[in-house]
Amino acid sequence: MKESVLWRRLDRAVGTRLRARYKNKESGVAMVMALMFILVVLLTSTLLLGILLSQALPYRNNSRNAQGKVAAEAGLQAGLSFLRTTESYYETGNYDKLMPATTADPSKTSLDETYAVETATASSSATGTAKVVTLNYVPVNDTTSGTTAVSTSSSTHDQKLSYRIQIGYYDGDPNAGGKLISDATKLSAVKYAVVVSYGYVNRYPDGRTAGTEADPVRTAAAMYKFGQAKENIRKGIPVVGSPMRSIPMEDEGAPWILVESTTTDSNGDLDTITTKERIDESHGNWDYLWEGYEKAVPDPRNSLCFVATTDSDGNIDPNKSAGENSAVRLFRAAVQTGDKTLQYSEYCKKSGKYSKLNQWVYGNDDSIRLKDTNFCMTGLDTSYRTLHGGKAQDGAIRLKTCGNSYSPAVSDGKVDPGTGATWQPGGQGYDTDAELNDPNSLLNKYQKWGFFLGFVNAGYVNFGKKGTADENTLYYSQGEMHSNSGEYDHTMFQTMYAQRIANANSIASAKWGQCDANLSSKQYGSDATGGDSCFLISTQWTSQFSDNGHTSAGNIRTFAESLGSGGEAGWNTNQIVSDSGACMSSGNNGGSVAITKQCFVNAAPGYSYCYSTLMYGADMAGGSWQYPCPITSNNVQSKFDNIIYDRGTDGIDGKKLTTLRMTWGQSGDRNYGASTATINYRCIKANGTTAGSWLTIVAGNCPTASVGNDSSFYRFEFVKEGSVYNYKFVLASSYDGKDDATTNSLCLTEMTNGLTGADYASNGTNYFYSVQKYAPKVVLQKCTESTENVLGEVSHPQQWNGVKRENAGIGGSTGSYTTQVTASVSYASSKYVDAANWKW
Repeated sequence: MKESVLWRRLDRAVGTRLRARYKNKESGVAMVMALMFILVVLLTSTLLLGILLSQALPYRNNSRNAQGKVAAEAGLQAGLSFLRTTESYYETGNYDKLMPATTADPSKTSLDETYAVETATASSSATGTAKVVTLNYVPVNDTTSGTTAVSTSSSTHDQKLSYRIQIGYYDGDPNAGGKLISDATKLSAVKYAVVVSYGYVNRYPDGRTAGTEADPVRTAAAMYKFGQAKENIRKGIPVVGSPMRSIPMEDEGAPWILVESTTTDSNGDLDTITTKERIDESHGNWDYLWEGYEKAVPDPRNSLCFVATTDSDGNIDPNKSAGENSAVRLFRAAVQTGDKTLQYSEYCKKSGKYSKLNQWVYGNDDSIRLKDTNFCMTGLDTSYRTLHGGKAQDGAIRLKTCGNSYSPAVSDGKVDPGTGATWQPGGQGYDTDAELNDPNSLLNKYQKWGFFLGFVNAGYVNFGKKGTADENTLYYSQGEMHSNSGEYDHTMFQTMYAQRIANANSIASAKWGQCDANLSSKQYGSDATGGDSCFLISTQWTSQFSDNGHTSAGNIRTFAESLGSGGEAGWNTNQIVSDSGACMSSGNNGGSVAITKQCFVNAAPGYSYCYSTLMYGADMAGGSWQYPCPITSNNVQSKFDNIIYDRGTDGIDGKKLTTLRMTWGQSGDRNYGASTATINYRCIKANGTTAGSWLTIVAGNCPTASVGNDSSFYRFEFVKEGSVYNYKFVLASSYDGKDDATTNSLCLTEMTNGLTGADYASNGTNYFYSVQKYAPKVVLQKCTESTENVLGEVSHPQQWNGVKRENAGIGGSTGSYTTQVTASVSYASSKYVDAANWKW
C-alpha cells in the first residue's frame, strides 16, 4: 500500500503535518493515513460505478424497447392479416364473420392464441362500451404462455416476448369523425378498422397464476380501410342524376340524343359530345331512334349533380373539404354549346377538381352520404313545422355526422342478429324499437330517407288527441298516422326540393322549378354564391307536399336511383335492384312487361309508398293506390316492384333454380314468405328463348321451377372475380356452364342505352317502354362480365341485388371494379396506451 501512487500523494499532502503533530510517532500517523486512504478509494469507486451504470442502464432499456417493438410489430401484422381474411367475408355480405363467436377469457390459456370478442371501455360509444376483437397472449420467442415465473439468475436471463392485440371497427375514417361500431348488429356499416398491438417483455414476471401483469413496453397501431365492397374504376362521366326534376323526361318530346362522337379530358372524364342530329329538334319518335339504338342515350342536360359546399354559407372551394353544416348545391351535368355539341360541367365530373364533393351514396341504411366521409344529408328538425307554433319555414339540407344505422338490409332480415331469427308477420326485419329509442339513430337525426317520386324523410310527426291534455304534445314517429279529423291533426311529413336562393342561410319558399324547369345553358351560378345558386332544400314538417316537385304520377322516372343504389331495397324487401340502382318493376301501373324504374323505398316507420295519399293531403281512407303496408286500410294491396325469388349461395355450385313472382294481394307486411292475408301472384317469364327476348308478366303463380320452362331461372350470387355469372339471373334452359366469353347462356339485362354488343336487331323498338319515356325493359342477352356503352362507360346491366358497392352518387350504372385495401401504420410509446387515445 505504501508503494502506491495514491499513498505517496497522501503522505506528501498530509503525512508531514501529522507526524509533526504527533511528534514523529509513526503508529498514530499510520492509522489515520490508512483510514483516509480507504475513504478516498471508496469515493473513487462510487464515482466510477455511477458512470458505469449510467452507460449500462440506457443500453438495457434500449434493448428492452427494441424487443417490445419487435413484439408489437409482430402483433400488428397478425391483426392486419386477420382483417385481410375478413375482407372476403365483408365483400360477400357475411358481416357476422368480422366478429368471432368466441368470448375472450384471459384466465384461460387455451384461448390465448384464439381470436375472440371482449367488451372494452369505449369513450366514443354512446353506451360507454364496445365489442372489440382481441388476441390475448401470443408468445414471440417462448412457448410457455407465460405460465411460469421469469428467473433472474444469470444462467436463465432470456426475455419472454409476447403481444396482445385489439381490433375495433368504425363506420368511417376514425380521424374524420368515424364512430366505433359498438356491437355485432351493425357490422354491415363497417368501413375502417383500427388494430392496436401491445408488445410485452416478461408480461407475467411472477407467473400466470400469480395475478401480476407488467405494462406493455411498446404499442403499434394500424388503420385499415376496407375495400368498401367494389370500388369503381371506369371511363368517362357516369350518367349523372338527381331526384330534383320538375319536367320528367317523358313529358318532353326530345328525351334522347344520338351520339356521333365524344371527347374526354386529361382525367379520362367525358368532356364533350357531338350528336348525329341537331340537339334542339324533337326526337320523340321511333323513326329518330331507328337510326341506331346502340347510339341513343338520355339527354344529359336533363340530369343534375349534387355538390357539397365547403362552408355553411354555400361557397364551393375545390381545394377544401366539406364539413359539419355544409350545404348541398345542384348543377346541370351538361349544357349545350352548339347545334350538335354538349359540354360537361366541371362540377359534375367524377375525376375532376370537385370529385371529393360530388359523389354520394344512397346506402342500404337509407342514409345519403358524401362518399368516403361520415357526413349525411340532414333534414330540418321538428321545430320547423306548419302546426302548433312551429317555425313555418324551409331551409337548406345540411351535412351532419351520420347517426346509427337500422334497416332490414343492414340486419339482413334478422330481428335478433346472430340467432338466425327471420322476419315475423307484420315486422320490419330489424329492431324498430331500438331505432326509435336510440337518440343517435339516423331516424332521430333526420337522416333516414325513403323514396317515393323523390326522397321522403322516413320519420313523421303527430300531435296528441284534440281536447286532451296532450293535444299539444309532439310525437315523433310514434302512433298511427292521421288525416285531418275532429280528433287529430293531419300527420306531418318532410321531403326535399331544389330552389335558387342567395346563399345557404336564406329562407326557401318551396317554389319548385326555379333551378331545372327547362333545358338551358345556365349553370346556376359560379363558385361564389348568388341569385343563380341552386340549393337542395328540406321542407318543414308539413301535412301536404305542395309546389316542391312531387307528383303522384306513378310513371315518372326521377333519376334518383342514379345515386347508385336503392337504399334498403333488395332481396330482404322483395325487390330486385339493378346495378344502376333501379328496380325491376311490372311496368307502368301494372303493365304486362318487366321494366326498370326508380325503387320505391318504403323505409320504416314512415312508409312513404304506403302513405303517399296522406302526404299529398288526401284523406287516408279514400286512396286509389294499392300498397303492401303494415295495415290493410287504404285499399292496401300491391306495389309493382314487389318481386320475390329464391336466393342462392356463393360459388358456381351455389346457383338456385327459381322463379320470379310479383305478389298481388293484401299481404299486410313486406317480409319474405310470411303474410297475414292471402297473397296472389303474377309470374314473370321470358317471351322467347333467344337474345333480345323480353320479360312479360302473366296472371297467376309460376309453375314449379323446371329447367325446361320459360319462367325458370338460375340465380347466382357471387361466383368469383371476373365471372360472367356474378349476381345474375340466367334463363335455365339456356345455361351451358361455360364461365367465360364463349358462353351462350342468356342473362336478364337492364337495357340501359347504347350497350355495345347487345342484340338490338330483334326487337329494337320494344326495348324501351315508350319512345318518350326512359324506362328500359328487362331483356335476355348473352351473359357477359361487364358491358361498355357508346359513351365509354363500363357497367354491369346484368347484375341484380349484387353487393352494394359504395359507388359515386353522381353515377348511374356502377362500372367495372377492383378491390382496394389500404393500411397505414403509426407508433406510440406505452404512455399513450389508453382508451381516449385509441377511442376505446
